[in-house]
Amino acid sequence: MRSLHNTPAMRRSAWPRRRPATRTRVRAALLLALPLGLLAGCSKPEPTGPAQTSFAALASACTQFLAARQPHVRPSGPGEWTLTGYSPALVQPEVTRTESPVTPYVGKLVIKDNEAQAHAPTEAAAQAIPLTPAHLLSNRTHTFIYSFDGQQWRWQNGQRLTKMPGQNDRVELVTLAEVSAAGPKGFAGCMPR
Repeated sequence: MRSLHNTPAMRRSAWPRRRPATRTRVRAALLLALPLGLLAGCSKPEPTGPAQTSFAALASACTQFLAARQPHVRPSGPGEWTLTGYSPALVQPEVTRTESPVTPYVGKLVIKDNEAQAHAPTEAAAQAIPLTPAHLLSNRTHTFIYSFDGQQWRWQNGQRLTKMPGQNDRVELVTLAEVSAAGPKGFAGCMPR
């Protein structure tokens, strides 16, 4: 009589032949992975608080301010006037939670736009020029950093990266006075109120 353990059907097993301790570890790992996988799908986003809400309002006000910019004309030399205009700006807000009790959040606005210029012998002629991509002077990226003290946002610092065809990229620090300026070159709408 043949032993049942020697039949081909009994030799094949769903589990490969391993030491009993290995099987136990594999089963334990599978049993632990299942609940962890279920919990990973249940994560909740961080609730929106006053910092996120007020920074979203600041980004919206900045976007509206920049969208309302109009080209402006100024004298650029004897018998020459310059028309300067800006493309609609792309405003990208970002809020980061910190470990600091003094400034629990830091915010960043990255503003990308293009500057275009055209020249004419008179002010009226300069104002009549329709700016096109052929008048592109530079691509600009402004980065403004803000901090939240638990009550309101405050502007900390800023810089402007300017890329001009045929020239080296320039990075310049932007002062509070430049950012606060209300004119067409300023960013007053991007300041916390």
